[in-house]
Amino acid sequence: MEKEERTQKNTSISNEKEITFNETDRTDIQDPHHDGKVITLYIVNHFVRRILVNGGSSVNIILLDTLKRMNIPKVEIVKRSSVLIGFSGETKHTVNDIKLPIYIEGVNFMQDFCVIDTLSSYNVILGRPWIHDMKVVPSIYHQCVKMPNPWGTVKIIGDNE
Repeated sequence: MEKEERTQKNTSISNEKEITFNETDRTDIQDPHHDGKVITLYIVNHFVRRILVNGGSSVNIILLDTLKRMNIPKVEIVKRSSVLIGFSGETKHTVNDIKLPIYIEGVNFMQDFCVIDTLSSYNVILGRPWIHDMKVVPSIYHQCVKMPNPWGTVKIIGDNE
């Protein structure tokens, strides 16, 4: 997370209203790849790296450790425990819920997150609630996501790590 930068890297806006993908969307991709869609976004005044866009997730998830690094006051975190079931059937208990703003090129949108206290390769997992609310169209092949905004289409290029 970087607090000093105020402009989003790896995003661009086009005046196109229709969301399409073509070979020009595949910038700096080394084939063959089987990478997931990992991006960086501006959440609560912080650039948060290692965000997995996962259409298989029925909830948005943020790690408790990520919230601590963002200095989110405990009063904003709602105590609520629920059970999440993973792909292989394993269960994980959430510790809290929180609503946080995500800023993307002129659009600030509040999202609900389940907070989990675990180790993970990702700081945040954005699932179907974010994808549907923001009308995001992810392309793992092109390693980018596109979404409409009032001025056209925003393209968020994936992190090549």
